[in-house]
Amino acid sequence: MRKYKAALLGYYGFGNLGDELLLSACLEMLTRCGVSRDSVVVLSNSPDETSRTFGVHSVNRWRPREAVRALRESGSLLLGGGGLFQDSSSVKSCVWYWGLVRLARLLGCRVWALGQSVGPLKSRVSRVLAGDALRKCGVLQVRDERSRVLAESLGCRDVRVGSDLVMTLTPPSASSSPKSCMLVNLRPCDGLESWVKILAPHLVNVDAVGAALSDEDADAMSALGLHEVVRVKSFREAAELWSRASCAVGMRLHFGVLSRIFRTPLALMPYDAKVSEFASQSGVPCIIDEWREPVMPLPADDCAGEIDSICREFIGL
Repeated sequence: MRKYKAALLGYYGFGNLGDELLLSACLEMLTRCGVSRDSVVVLSNSPDETSRTFGVHSVNRWRPREAVRALRESGSLLLGGGGLFQDSSSVKSCVWYWGLVRLARLLGCRVWALGQSVGPLKSRVSRVLAGDALRKCGVLQVRDERSRVLAESLGCRDVRVGSDLVMTLTPPSASSSPKSCMLVNLRPCDGLESWVKILAPHLVNVDAVGAALSDEDADAMSALGLHEVVRVKSFREAAELWSRASCAVGMRLHFGVLSRIFRTPLALMPYDAKVSEFASQSGVPCIIDEWREPVMPLPADDCAGEIDSICREFIGL
């Protein structure tokens, strides 16, 4: 009998709100399906913080001995959301996650993946590694059609298309506040200056508040000269900030997801294909080379039931 029902692997413990919300969504799913937090272990960059925040066992993802022990004692390895297999900056991400999937399989741990974005995969090495890892998944669910097409081109079969896992979270309550501010989000990327030029004229005489989902977001927004930048570190803090927002304009995917959950008119600046895919799914405009007015996104999908069904089917609950 293995100690854990599931080991969870993603970009956890790096201080990025979107990835921490993905971890929350995975844990909520497992809890709804009857898997207690004592039966889960998380591979994290900051295991002590992850344990304190989420009340789970956590190990250091960078220490091979700890990772091996966690996988050996787990019945399954869940790749829980995010863009793990991509080579936007280098092939290192593909190498790392491929290696952990391979290790899990060697230790008799079944692998499954939910809410994934796949790509971009610019190099042949990245495509080979990503394809080999994703084909090993007993369940592969992606969060957009573009990822499905790419995964199938890598030889993956029965690829399921769903929503971002954060859409399954139960929103926390927030205080009632006048909806008076425009939320703004920037993150470092190539071509950031062009979006700053488009955005800046529309912040004049507007109560604009920066929503930083990571520390690097705050740095990127320094060019806008905003009077207030809020470093959002939890779902509850997001609910409080978005309760003040009359509209939202930003870059990060999970800035868009939160705006859709909290029913806030939205326009997105697509630094990556996953953002433009989400904009299309949500019925909101993309700002590419000219300003577009934010519009109310489509209602959030009720997708928790589908995710729970996959979980019960795979783990055998």
